[in-house]
Amino acid sequence: MASRDTDQSLHQRDNTRTRLFDTTFRQSTAPSSPYARPERSDYSQSSLAQLESQSKQEVGLMGQKIQALKSLSIRMGDEIRGSNHTLDQLGDTFENTAAKLKGTFKNMMVMAQKSRISIKMWLLIFFIVALFFFWVRIR
Repeated sequence: MASRDTDQSLHQRDNTRTRLFDTTFRQSTAPSSPYARPERSDYSQSSLAQLESQSKQEVGLMGQKIQALKSLSIRMGDEIRGSNHTLDQLGDTFENTAAKLKGTFKNMMVMAQKSRISIKMWLLIFFIVALFFFWVRIR
């Protein structure tokens, strides 16, 4: 029986909420907004001072959070600029390396043609020398 009363109370509408969204304009003694209660407001100096100190604390906390976000965004910007600079340098290095490899390959082809030894033979010689260096390194 008690659970049925609880279920019905959960499904009931809040009258002040319904009045807030009511489309008919009727005059009522109860205000439609919880903030429109001038007769119930407490304007004593102690409550105003307490509200003012709470407001100052909240503004101070918000200022600290905004300052932390600002410093974080500045650090992120610095990191992004540094990464962009590093990527630019890496791109330049790759371009220089590609140009050097192209020139080296071209010189190797000219040397292979002048010596009348085929490129396959040069690759075999290179492979044997590389194996020799690895064998010496391992021992």
